[in-house]
Amino acid sequence: MSDKAIVPVSAETWQVIQSVAPVAKASRMFGVTQEQAAIVMLMGHELGLGLATAFEFVHVIDQKPSLSPKGALAMIHSSDELVGLKIDDMVDDKGDPSACRVWMKRKNGFEYSVTFTMDDAKRAGVVKDKSGWEKYPANMLRWRAVGYCADVVFPDVVGGLYRVEELGADVDADGEPVQWTVIADPQKTAAAAPKAASKATKPKVEAAPEPAPVAKPDNGAAAAKPEPVAQPEPEQPREITIQDILDAGYSAEQIMVANEGRIPATSDECAVVMEKLESGDA
Repeated sequence: MSDKAIVPVSAETWQVIQSVAPVAKASRMFGVTQEQAAIVMLMGHELGLGLATAFEFVHVIDQKPSLSPKGALAMIHSSDELVGLKIDDMVDDKGDPSACRVWMKRKNGFEYSVTFTMDDAKRAGVVKDKSGWEKYPANMLRWRAVGYCADVVFPDVVGGLYRVEELGADVDADGEPVQWTVIADPQKTAAAAPKAASKATKPKVEAAPEPAPVAKPDNGAAAAKPEPVAQPEPEQPREITIQDILDAGYSAEQIMVANEGRIPATSDECAVVMEKLESGDA
């Protein structure tokens, strides 16, 4: 992967993403909508991942793309920026896992360490009955410490993405989310979208002309009724898609920022995002 810049998206790559997205949705292997599948592959590609590999590391939590801690560690290991990494699992007097310390260093000399303890986990309210924190506490401590350290030392390598546990998902012993995807109800999402979407999609319909007055016949016969004037059929607003926004020259990151970190799930949301980007309000 590139450590210097986002990997550009070519027209050929975008065509492949469009072809794969419906298959990813239909397979039900990843629990994503077609639009979410496209964004996952797009963001994965920009981070230097393969399109299929992106589904292993990038997950959608409450419409927000996020990175598994295992994925973050994999990307850091493959980065040319990494020159030092150490993980220390610590135990208490009884031999039970009590904390994990992670140290990372990059080639420009910057280094940082994070220690995450069981007390930290309890204060955060993540230690629950029958959860991973009871089954494999050492692993859970390790993934938390890895994620927090990566946020400080390698935010560019991991793309600045949230980690799945930060968004409320549970992870297993391997650092992968247990229940990773929440697909929004399109009806609820559309109802919550601002009315500004109508400004971007509602066509203007000219008023029908008034019928010309009909002269009354001289013989006193009843005037003929004017012919009804055909009313123009209102144009149906064209649906705005993520592809339209990308075709306009905006990146996946700009789309996410304009939609408060969420993947647009409906045409109304896409219309709002497009309006924000075009007006410079994003």
